[in-house]
Amino acid sequence: MNFQTMNKKAFGLFLPLLISIFVLGGIFGCTPTNATAIPNLSDYNPESEALLSDWNNSDLGTGSKEEIIAFVRQVVEQNIPLEDRIAVFDNDGTLWTERPNYFQGDFIEEAKSDSSLAVKKSDKEMEPTLGIDLDGDGSIDVDSEEIKIVLEAKAIFDGITTDTYIGQAGYFLNNTKHNDPLFSDEQDYGQRFDAKYVDLTYTPVIGLVKYLKANGFKVYICSGGGIDFIRSFAEDAYGIPPEKVIGSSVKTEYDETEGTGGNLVRQAMLAHWNDGAGKPVGIENHIGKRPIIAVGNSGGDFEMFQYTDTGVNHSLIVLINHDDCDREYKYNDDPDAEGYENESLDAALSPGHDNWIVVSMQSDFRTIFASNPSRLNSSCSN
Repeated sequence: MNFQTMNKKAFGLFLPLLISIFVLGGIFGCTPTNATAIPNLSDYNPESEALLSDWNNSDLGTGSKEEIIAFVRQVVEQNIPLEDRIAVFDNDGTLWTERPNYFQGDFIEEAKSDSSLAVKKSDKEMEPTLGIDLDGDGSIDVDSEEIKIVLEAKAIFDGITTDTYIGQAGYFLNNTKHNDPLFSDEQDYGQRFDAKYVDLTYTPVIGLVKYLKANGFKVYICSGGGIDFIRSFAEDAYGIPPEKVIGSSVKTEYDETEGTGGNLVRQAMLAHWNDGAGKPVGIENHIGKRPIIAVGNSGGDFEMFQYTDTGVNHSLIVLINHDDCDREYKYNDDPDAEGYENESLDAALSPGHDNWIVVSMQSDFRTIFASNPSRLNSSCSN
């Protein structure tokens, strides 16, 4: 056999195949000019700090901005795996305002006034379902958000689908003003803002959400509020999708209605209360691991803070302190003030909590609301 002749034949046979491989390699092997490059996880990008432009630097603020940046830079430069970069944010009083009433409470009042949503059960009728006594020894706060969520499910929204509920909540938040006379009395009307509820989100905190996401963090909401209520607006308002919302929930049942593909129907029973000690439970159930950053504002976040706190250089606790009565509200910010009750702030100010930082809304936030809404009176008189 002629070796030279064999090579020529082989070359002629495989030449089309080689050309095909070359062409396909050029198509699939080259990165398109508009593709997003995968960053080096150990390279911190200082340009991401522009997302914190609504925070004051240490010359005007408390230095909280610099402490947050230092921790995030450390996480990135130590190449902490993406799956471990988890941050959880409370909602009420952390991502948007919560005074003078929880927004979900106002939504309930609006629904009660709507003749198309008839009240189906009395408050007393819900006791056997929950196993609690509203007329008992005072251990249950009948004005708490927990009871409001139960009343919402029992008296108004029992039996409707989750999709219908989310649609109603979203419509309310996007079309109703904070100072609607229906939700206020003479005492607090002047302190309510002339703005839609969805416009009362905290611009600096949303910037923090974006900053963390730009540095590889997965950001979740962990709130005592109703999970479906928050899902109705969170993606549009904060950039946090429904699957990353953890909240209090009512039980649901699957209804296989012909021609609809099936629906989940809300039941008049509380499935999970996601406040206080319920927050770590919710985090475990939804995420399956501890966060390394937790952001909140009240004693209801204390157990979430404890659960997140694994020590200096390993975790960061950020407490938003409401100390600006001119631009927002002032409450639970001063341990010496009358009526003060904030276990989280007590811990942050105590020794041994060097990784707990207190953010002053008055000093650290260059702006609070993007639209700078007006109101008749400040809350400084209270």
